[in-house]
Amino acid sequence: MRIEAFVGTVPVAVLLTALTGCASPAPEPTAPATTAGTVTPTADPEVLSGFLCAAYEGNVWRGKALLTNIGTTTNSYTVRFSVLRASDGGSVGFAEDRFTLAGGESTDITFPDIHTGDPAGLRCVPEVSAMPAG
Repeated sequence: MRIEAFVGTVPVAVLLTALTGCASPAPEPTAPATTAGTVTPTADPEVLSGFLCAAYEGNVWRGKALLTNIGTTTNSYTVRFSVLRASDGGSVGFAEDRFTLAGGESTDITFPDIHTGDPAGLRCVPEVSAMPAG
């Protein structure tokens, strides 16, 4: 029997200048890839913090964040960054990886190539799911 806990989805409108203190995974984008706005996480920001995802030089979507196991037991996490059409939420690309973290551990998440294409009308959304390891 598989037990899975959904940690959350973080819809994000990223304004790179609003994320001061976060190093970029690549050179600054040539144009904003998403609408300016406030980052409003719907998941615990302690689990996935420092989320940054945008279209950079060459319209290559890149993303990064810090994943933290805020619990005390070892968990397996699946992290996915999806580039979605803002108009209908349809996916145009995604990157996904799995991580196992002991209680209190953290790891950097980096996706260097999520999608390549014109950033107009697109947004990047992270998803995290967790289940007990073992």
